Amino acid sequence: RMCRESIPHLKQRGGGRIINILASTVYNPIPNLALSGATRMGVIAYSKSLADEVGRDGILVNNVCPGSILSERMLSNVTSRSKELGISVEDGLANRAKETALGRVGEPEELANLVAFLASDKATYITGTTILVDGGLVRSVM
Repeated sequence: RMCRESIPHLKQRGGGRIINILASTVYNPIPNLALSGATRMGVIAYSKSLADEVGRDGILVNNVCPGSILSERMLSNVTSRSKELGISVEDGLANRAKETALGRVGEPEELANLVAFLASDKATYITGTTILVDGGLVRSVM
């Protein structure tokens, strides 16, 4: 709905950016979250189609999929999982860090840097794509 409402204004301005924040789970679904995964994949397909529809109006449409970024939600999830496993939150965070190729969780600024780049004049030939910012968490090749 936000896209639909914003497109006329972006066209009137001569262009702009639509950047959707999803999750790395679009590439690596989590058990028991099938509806969430399917919805996010739908957003990717919608964004690809929308990029084709509005590109000539100067509107660029992209998706960003964060992985293990240290946020309130991630900390809440790690805290809950750590309690289930009987380990400390610090150990839970260390376990999450080990899952990434970089061996650490990301900082919110690292996600923000990518979004700022996509919103900038330095990303004028990037549209219709989905970019992971996950420290190498997702191992898929597509």
